[in-house]
Amino acid sequence: MTLGYDMVQGVRGKIGNGDMPIGWILIFSLCLFSSACSAPQIPKTGLKADKEISSTAKDWFEKGENFFLRGKYDEALGALDRAISSAPKFARAYYYRGLVCTQKGQYDKSIEEYSLAIAADPNLAPAYYLRGLTYGRKGHFDRETEDYSKAMAMSPNFASPVFPAELINRNHTDGEIELLSQAITLDPNSAWGYYSRGIAHRMKGQWDSAIQDLDRALAIDPHHVWAYYHRAAAWRVKGEYGRAMEDYRLALAVDPNLPWAHYNRGLILRQKGRYEGAVEDFTRALAIDTNYSWVYFDRGVTLGMQGAGHKAVDDLSKAMALDPFFSWTYYHRAGAYLQLGKVQEAILDMKAAAQLGNQEAKNWLRDRER
Repeated sequence: MTLGYDMVQGVRGKIGNGDMPIGWILIFSLCLFSSACSAPQIPKTGLKADKEISSTAKDWFEKGENFFLRGKYDEALGALDRAISSAPKFARAYYYRGLVCTQKGQYDKSIEEYSLAIAADPNLAPAYYLRGLTYGRKGHFDRETEDYSKAMAMSPNFASPVFPAELINRNHTDGEIELLSQAITLDPNSAWGYYSRGIAHRMKGQWDSAIQDLDRALAIDPHHVWAYYHRAAAWRVKGEYGRAMEDYRLALAVDPNLPWAHYNRGLILRQKGRYEGAVEDFTRALAIDTNYSWVYFDRGVTLGMQGAGHKAVDDLSKAMALDPFFSWTYYHRAGAYLQLGKVQEAILDMKAAAQLGNQEAKNWLRDRER
């Protein structure tokens, strides 16, 4: 088996946290998630606990899921509570309770539920992903980045931020965008107005509309750093990497100390195979924020892709010191050790990754024994 450093994808959406007028705070607080075409599916490998779940708990879970999809959130919570009462380690039930709380706007509670899902199944990538989105909505960008990195590393098919299909209610008018449009009518020269509606469109996967509104915001305020930043994210999801790179450049021209712009630009460069440029941007991000833990992880992965095993080990060890329970750090450091011919160290890291539930590490160890 070949260790693939390109397994780790890195699209992480961010939500601005500038000084927002109080009226816009009330409207902007309706926004939550970013989206794309497909929904993050709970991988089968993340459902190992299902074998230990009683039929009674599964029945209650199915009822809760059904209530949720019909928009009956209180009934859904009641049924999911019954499922968890019968099976306290039912990860999917906690995950769906998180979805319900998200839909009800109870973001602190949804973070708690996603955390319980992760505690029940530490390899449930969608729970990390959605918890990260919620942290970002609350302005906790360090926690958002950490959870995104975990989700992307666990489930590399998450090539871009996606929106859970379960959270899309196609039978109801989008009241959030209606409110934002009404506010813009009252103040058509508000850059924050167009910016906020652009974010609302972006969070629903309406990328073209998002870009149009962010264009309008920037026409009113050419120094709106977060409008550049989010427009870059929209271009990125559309596969317009050149335009995304230009918007990250413009964001950094306004605020050179924006580590997230350096970091995300580095991820694009790595995706395009421009590893040296990616490492430079990751290094710039770390110069601004030395505690930006996931830059160590991604820079270490990139250095491994360059064949710089010693430097990769150094960065991945720093990432590991900041989060010793993330299996993919051990997995990728094992790859760096293999580059250096340090087989025993690689085996130890693979075993550590396997103990943390990493299936790729388990496969590697199994194949090695054959």
